[in-house]
Amino acid sequence: MSAGPHTVAPWLLPDGTLPTAEHGARVLLVLGKGGVGRTTITSLLAHGAHAAGLKVLVVAIDGKSSLHRLCPDGVDVRSVSAGSALEDYLLDQGFGAFARRLAQSGVIEVVGAAAPGIHDLVVLGKVKQFANAGQHDVVILDAPATGHATSMLSSVAGLLDIVEGGPIREQALDVERLLMNADRCGAVVVTTAETTPVNESIELMSAIREVGVALAGAVVNAVEPDELLTGLSDKELAGLPSAAADTIRAAIDRHKNSSADVERFVGALDLEVTQVVKLPTAELGRDHISDLAVAAFEGSGS
Repeated sequence: MSAGPHTVAPWLLPDGTLPTAEHGARVLLVLGKGGVGRTTITSLLAHGAHAAGLKVLVVAIDGKSSLHRLCPDGVDVRSVSAGSALEDYLLDQGFGAFARRLAQSGVIEVVGAAAPGIHDLVVLGKVKQFANAGQHDVVILDAPATGHATSMLSSVAGLLDIVEGGPIREQALDVERLLMNADRCGAVVVTTAETTPVNESIELMSAIREVGVALAGAVVNAVEPDELLTGLSDKELAGLPSAAADTIRAAIDRHKNSSADVERFVGALDLEVTQVVKLPTAELGRDHISDLAVAAFEGSGS
């Protein structure tokens, strides 16, 4: 997160103080359309929170090995699948032998699919368990893409509507209490400066508000850096090799076209938007992410 105005770091509590493990970790849900760089932003948040002296856990759904590569040393990274979360839930409820047989037979996924919303609930329940364990100050979830993420958040209310009692309802109530507590949980919405991702992100923010989850931050990722697009006169551009001049002109055009989309995104929020510059590299590494995190959060709690 870099080129735009600095924002309050999403891991900070609403009153601007740092979260602590003893009061329960702050949970950040990183949400956005597929392809906008949620995993990159997840790792960037991990760098920023770690640099602020916080104990950080990053949770990947169904395993994203790049998070291990991108997150700094000292940050815990764990993978949670719906099947493993359901197995753990059954174990916690005293169905140890049953859960193990289901897992060994491969039937556990079928069991989860038979109960609409249960997979999402047990994954969020696992995140809640991590957040309440007292081992981390911040838990960052690299959530699924927009459609699945919306259904995941709404699954809790859906289960509460149809389940009148028992351990599933208790789990749903516990997860709901976490999600609805602005001191404990917030969403970070990620987009790129393009029409479709911005449209989907605005719709996602409406869905988040409807569910009742607080917005903790918003990010426009992979923005063309201004410093590469300004300061060159037409005469200077004309003096460059044609291929280089054409590349720069195309970048200038992309930047101009994206400005209106960024303005729409900003207009849909009640908080500042952080912009992450697009780096001239084929593959982001840990050092790149660290530099972007320093630029993003300098003076905002890091």
